[in-house]
Amino acid sequence: MAAEKGMSVRDVVLDMVGDKKCGETLIDVDPKPVPTDGKAIWVGGEGGGGFTHRGPCELYIDETMVLKSDDCSEDYPTDGGAVMSEMPIDYSSCNGDCIFTIYWLGFQNAQWQAYVNCVPLTGNGSPTTSAETTDAPSTETQPSGSSSSETTTAPSTEETEAPASEASLSVAQPKEHSTDEMAKCTVSRRLREKKIV
Repeated sequence: MAAEKGMSVRDVVLDMVGDKKCGETLIDVDPKPVPTDGKAIWVGGEGGGGFTHRGPCELYIDETMVLKSDDCSEDYPTDGGAVMSEMPIDYSSCNGDCIFTIYWLGFQNAQWQAYVNCVPLTGNGSPTTSAETTDAPSTETQPSGSSSSETTTAPSTEETEAPASEASLSVAQPKEHSTDEMAKCTVSRRLREKKIV
């Protein structure tokens, strides 16, 4: 969908979620240390599962794109939801305090769902290679601010603070929107008029 619109995944997701630039995740919390293992883990829904729907994703450290995939579920498989999606990330663009953000457009039941999560990080990242291994924690995120193509705001008013242990972030699952809320969205009208293949 992003390619069809000539926009980045981030631009499409931000257009869909309106003023919820980080979904329901909070960025005014104690930052996590920059992971030293060069990994980011997408936890997925409650209890894991990773990228469970086809669709593109982009990961950023502040304004620097550090990963892009046209189909995250294919490129970072979850073995049917048995494992979380693990992605290699070069954290070297984080020098001091930064925000790590994942944007994902999941295609489900003929509709796009927008996911956005932010994790505040602190420290200095260093370039990593695939041969490098450590016991340091990864940045883990669970989907937040999910917004189907029928809405322009993130679906939940619940806010979940990032836990203090490890470099992970857990957030509440999205709520369903009423039909009244869905009718207000110009994005949904445009998407209904355009067939998605």
